[in-house]
Amino acid sequence: MKYILSIISLALLLGFSGCGYKEGVATAAQKSYIYFSGNTSDVEVSIDGGEKFDVESGQTNQYGVKPGKHLIEVYRDGAIVVKREVFIGDDIAKEIEVQ
Repeated sequence: MKYILSIISLALLLGFSGCGYKEGVATAAQKSYIYFSGNTSDVEVSIDGGEKFDVESGQTNQYGVKPGKHLIEVYRDGAIVVKREVFIGDDIAKEIEVQ
């Protein structure tokens, strides 16, 4: 009888010990950045044909985008001065130079 109780206890212990184990890998959200260098005074930028916005020059002024392919258009006085299609990997900052 003691032998049977020992086997049942051992089986229950092994069965319950596996219930709390979770397998998987936690990853951070995917994000990438674009920043502009050069003469960014009086320019507006459109990403993927979206709404235009003003930007500031320098690597410390980064704009977040999803990783992947993007169309970057830089306008000065209504005319396109930079039109570039870029592919940006996860956790990468891509520089766009404005003349």
